[in-house]
Amino acid sequence: MFTPRLAMLSVLVLVLSAITFSEGLRMSSGPEKCCFTFTERQIPRGRVVGYTKTSQQCSNQAVMFKTQKGRQVCARPSDRWVKDYINILDGKNFGKQTPLL
Repeated sequence: MFTPRLAMLSVLVLVLSAITFSEGLRMSSGPEKCCFTFTERQIPRGRVVGYTKTSQQCSNQAVMFKTQKGRQVCARPSDRWVKDYINILDGKNFGKQTPLL
């Protein structure tokens, strides 16, 4: 026979178990994508359609450029051309003329 006290205790245990399980999943999930090799050559600007930065959890910080063909190319964020492309893609070129490579 279920008493109100036993029912309340069962619900409490169930809720605490769910919270513990979801926190464990959140803590164990690592970054989705990381870069371990980087392009040595500048990607032609006309082929780049977007970018993302890798997670801070990755061992190497990187910028992942997406090309027109859907490829993802890893580049070093410290490279000058990478910074320029990010500014262009973010619309931060402030009216400067930038050559399309």
